[in-house]
Amino acid sequence: MSLSPSQTVLILLTTLVLVGCVGVMKPKGKSPLAPARMSDDSVVLEIFFVRFPPDDPQANETVWKGIDEQHFSVECRQSLGKNGFRVGLIGSHVPEVLAKLLDMSEKPLPTDQASQLQTASLDADPAVVRRHLQIRAGRRSEIVASETYDEIPILTCESGNLCGQTYKKAQGLLAVKVFPQPDGRVRLEVTPELHHGKPQQRWVGGQGMLRLEAGRNRCVFDELAMSATLSAGNMLVLTNLAHRPGSIGHYFFTEENSGRQEQKLLIVRLAQTQHDDLFDPNEPLPLDE
Repeated sequence: MSLSPSQTVLILLTTLVLVGCVGVMKPKGKSPLAPARMSDDSVVLEIFFVRFPPDDPQANETVWKGIDEQHFSVECRQSLGKNGFRVGLIGSHVPEVLAKLLDMSEKPLPTDQASQLQTASLDADPAVVRRHLQIRAGRRSEIVASETYDEIPILTCESGNLCGQTYKKAQGLLAVKVFPQPDGRVRLEVTPELHHGKPQQRWVGGQGMLRLEAGRNRCVFDELAMSATLSAGNMLVLTNLAHRPGSIGHYFFTEENSGRQEQKLLIVRLAQTQHDDLFDPNEPLPLDE
């Protein structure tokens, strides 16, 4: 059977369309984009921020029975306590009371929360806030611990002397650095800072060059710096002492919410390192857990 010229053209066009479709089809389940991967010196921290009434016995007494405060030196605990902070460490076994308080079930993070963050902002409304913070070794990251106060008078205890100073537009932050160890553990360093005043342009040096950076004035409390060496799953716990009103810890870990005062408990958990048996360097880092 002979075909008319129009029929021949139609068959040729149909064949070209089908061949073109086959050529651009991709196997299901495979993305043409390369997956994001952790750098060799990266560490992933899981951040919990728990809110509760300041006189809550469960959060101020029961929980702390399962937290090791002796991990830190007497001098460190005394210095922190005089300035309104309380710190401790949790090993591989999480106390049941704390697990219930955190509701530590296998719940995924919100899909809009990326795993690679430089700052973990925790001044939100939910009773329990959970975030991931991915940091590279030796590099500074920040945890926002408080709201911005219009003005706060801070009382500090330095070398046994009580000192005071007023700061305007002040906000409490915790500077965080991690240092992976050869045995797979991570040394975590946390330093309280008070950022205050209006943002200003300043020159910052690093890696052999200067760069212009916007930021507020910082009051760094080096004498209150905390250091702990964590294994995967270990937690650093930090809050304030209720009987130290007006202290640095008070302004970091208490705030007004809907007309009532609340106390906050910060938990930093070592979630993942390159030495973690659960981590395969050939696999991409999941955005959610």
